[in-house]
Formats: sequence, structure tokens, C-alpha cells
Amino acid sequence: MATKKPSGYIIYRGASLLDGKPIVAVAVTNSTNKKTGDMVQTYILVDNGLSPVINSQSLADASICGDCSHRRGLGGACYVNLGQGPRAVADGINRGIYPENLAIAATLSAGRMVRLGTYGDPAAIPALIWQTLLLNSKGSTGYSHQWKTGKADHVMDFCMASADNEADRILALSKGFRTFRVRSSEEALLSGEFACPASEEAGKRLTCDKCGACNGGKNSKKASPSIIVHGTLKGRFIPLQSI
Repeated sequence: MATKKPSGYIIYRGASLLDGKPIVAVAVTNSTNKKTGDMVQTYILVDNGLSPVINSQSLADASICGDCSHRRGLGGACYVNLGQGPRAVADGINRGIYPENLAIAATLSAGRMVRLGTYGDPAAIPALIWQTLLLNSKGSTGYSHQWKTGKADHVMDFCMASADNEADRILALSKGFRTFRVRSSEEALLSGEFACPASEEAGKRLTCDKCGACNGGKNSKKASPSIIVHGTLKGRFIPLQSI
């Protein structure tokens, strides 16, 4: 009987660069996400054997989400359904179904788009891990809320600055970063922004793997995407005040 091919690989297991606590990252290579298309998905999880739901409730998710104000345990509007993808991957880690092999994950990412931080902030992981995973990839998408504190400096070549209001966008642009801004349905696009082509407001005309507009974060003169808040907790969203 043939051995079943793993659906993903552990690409990092070690200390979080956000708070030094144990985390683990998995590259899932056979995802069928309708919004993103044929992309390698990466999940960054607290490495304590507990469900992401529990870690969110206890605020242990600071190890992978940093100071993001949208964390569910803080009453935020994070669109990630923790009971689906993150929980399934965490369960797979606990069952030992993901081999630890960054090299194979990189090989399976060749010629494909890679989503950095399907759940979790890419800044929690050393840049070398991402660089290796992306070595022969088609490109990537990635976003970080840690750009204000400097904790994301090592990943801003391939991560956009997550912005929650106009003040965030202006500040990020001043630092040379492109932005991905979440806004309420009442808010208009700002100058230099366009509606995410994979969003409902844009008619879902492109999947992320075909669009590629979020590939790279250090060209602030290039137009940046924005999306209307979505997900089951979208009612919690309040545009944050300027810092």
C-alpha cells in the first residue's frame, strides 16, 4: 500500500520573534481556498498543544499575533475562523501528520504563490524561513500589524503594512511601506488605493494567486489594495484612531 503524501510540512519550530515563546509554522501545500486559489497556505500557531480557540481566549496568541488589535480575545474583528483551518492544522500537528521539512515545502512551493500568515503574523518567524520557502516561488502575499514597532522590519520586503485607518496608511507610506487597509462599508477608498480584486465589492473577479497585487511591501509609490471588513465578527470592527 502506498504511503499517503503529507498535506503539509512544518517549516519552523522555535521561539516567536514577538515574545520569545514556542511557536510552530506549517506550510499546507494542497489548499483549495476559493478566495486565494492555488496558493500554499502557511499557519503560524502557538506551540503548546492547545486549540487556537483556547489560545485566543487566554490571549496566548500574542506569540503569533503580537499587538494586533483585531485579536478575538481582545474583542477584535479578526476574519480568521479559528475553528476551521487553524484548528485543523493544530490538530494535525498534535497527531504528528506534518513532517518537519522546510526544503520539501520550498520545493512544493516552486512556481506557485505562497500566502504568508494564513493565520498568524509573518513577523513572528525569522526572515530566512520565508526566504527559503519563497526561493523558487511565483510570489507571495503577506501582511503584518507589527510595522509600527519595528518588529516586522525583517519581513517587510515581502509583507505589506496592515492599516486600519487613514492615519495608519499615511504613517506606513512615510516609512516606505505599501498598505493593505481594512475599512468599514461606509468608508471610501483613499487616494492611491484600489478595491481588492478578490473581494465581494470588486465582484471577486480575481483570486489572489492570479492577482499578485500584494506581492511585496516596500514600494510605497505603488497603489495599495483595500477591503471592506468581512468575516463573522465584522460587526466588531471600528476604525482605529490615529496613534
